[in-house]
Amino acid sequence: MSPPPNDHADRNEGTPASEPSGADGPTVVFEFVVPSEAIGLEAALREFPDLVVEAERFVPTTDPPLPYLWTNEQPPPRFTTAAETDPRVSRASRIATFDDAALYRFEWDRSDGELLSWCANNQDKTTLLKASGHGDEWRLKIRFLSHEDLSDFQDVLSDCDHGYRVVRLYELEAPKLGQYNLTAKQRDAVLRALEMGYFSVPRETTLEEVADALGISPKSASERLRRGQTNLVSNTLNIGRTTGIGLPDS
Repeated sequence: MSPPPNDHADRNEGTPASEPSGADGPTVVFEFVVPSEAIGLEAALREFPDLVVEAERFVPTTDPPLPYLWTNEQPPPRFTTAAETDPRVSRASRIATFDDAALYRFEWDRSDGELLSWCANNQDKTTLLKASGHGDEWRLKIRFLSHEDLSDFQDVLSDCDHGYRVVRLYELEAPKLGQYNLTAKQRDAVLRALEMGYFSVPRETTLEEVADALGISPKSASERLRRGQTNLVSNTLNIGRTTGIGLPDS
């Protein structure tokens, strides 16, 4: 169902990434897709085409990126062997197993892999928000402190000769938007509903009252809340399947 006219702004998450925003300059989120050979594990991903690997979210350190990877199922021991055939991988080991997922520890060789090395050496300028590999490609989302930092990274991408496809490029206007794919209006709606007790049991307010506080119709409020909740859940609890409902796909 298409959103009503007064919800069209949900499709534009922030100011266009080419315009300045704020005295300190804009913080930019860049989401893109590269061939699996640009990051690594191409042999393992090719051997297990249904497998999705996704980076564990963690506080950045001086270690190489992607030290921990989740899988959306329990692959056989052969997965570790296939992963270690990659020259970028020094060692891979399974450290936890669950009914529908597994967690692996990877030791990467910084001397190989231009993109991983650049991210590791520029953690003061960038934050890796998301990285997932499936089939023959990796999808990454990186936050940059400035357009200049983004430009430097795009130069590295171009020099790698692997090619890349831009999924999304936008500036942040509020906390956590880039991390969880929330639009500014979705974030405002979810937070306002939370503050008013809409998610409490029993509820302390109605959808109509939330809509009135937001200055929109109940139908628009309902759709905006559903989109926001879908983006939150899909980008926090689900391995390998992200959503950006209401975000531009440019």
